[in-house]
Amino acid sequence: MRKSKSKLLVCLGLVMALVLTTVAPATSMEVQAAKKATTNYNYRKAPAVKTGTTTITARPFKASNSKKKNLAIVGFVKFTAPKTATYQFTVSKVAIKGKPGTYANGCVTFYTGMGSSSSRYPKSYLKVKTQGGKTDTLYVCSSSEYKPAKITANTFITSRTATVKLKKGQVVYLDFNNGKTNTYSLTIKKK
Repeated sequence: MRKSKSKLLVCLGLVMALVLTTVAPATSMEVQAAKKATTNYNYRKAPAVKTGTTTITARPFKASNSKKKNLAIVGFVKFTAPKTATYQFTVSKVAIKGKPGTYANGCVTFYTGMGSSSSRYPKSYLKVKTQGGKTDTLYVCSSSEYKPAKITANTFITSRTATVKLKKGQVVYLDFNNGKTNTYSLTIKKK
């Protein structure tokens, strides 16, 4: 009787291990797919994004140092390179939050390094390779009937992909610049 209970427990343990190894990866993929971040006006407090796809909410922030409390149209997220490698950033699916189907556009500027303590922006622009040439800013828009004859680095298109080589630990600040609260899809992967 004891041997059969032992065998039964071992079999149940193996079945549970099999179920966990089958279900756990699928569960972790679902969690990764649901990543979200909201930009911050202060790049020093920018939320961190990692490789994978993140839905970015980029909203105009009130400038705390302005007497008129004007809206600042910049908001940052940051990415820290886990390894020295070439990384690919894809920005797409721009939309005005709460107004699906309405035309939207925005740009995403790449920076690196820490600016002075009083600086509103990081230390320097970071050039990336994209369709149409090298630039530090990606121009994206929601789908429209406008089809450019030639895509340059400054043309607004529905999806922009940029590649850049980064050193391990290097921080990249992405500045989402738009006049209304927009959402974007940001995908980062190692090439």
